[in-house]
Amino acid sequence: MIKNKYVAFGLFVVIFLAFWHLLDFLFNTFITGKGYQFSPVIDLVVPLAVSVAVGCVLFLRKKKK
Repeated sequence: MIKNKYVAFGLFVVIFLAFWHLLDFLFNTFITGKGYQFSPVIDLVVPLAVSVAVGCVLFLRKKKK
């Protein structure tokens, strides 16, 4: 278990982005058959915003005793 909440938050964001790209690749390759195309807005900004919002709630929020 990681004790530093900022390190845990950073790891969460990186892992979330990697998982998002993996799922996007698998979906576009095998389900739609279009092939994977990178778009900066859709593939970076959207998952980054989602991961930061979820990460703040999970890791950076002050916990009640």
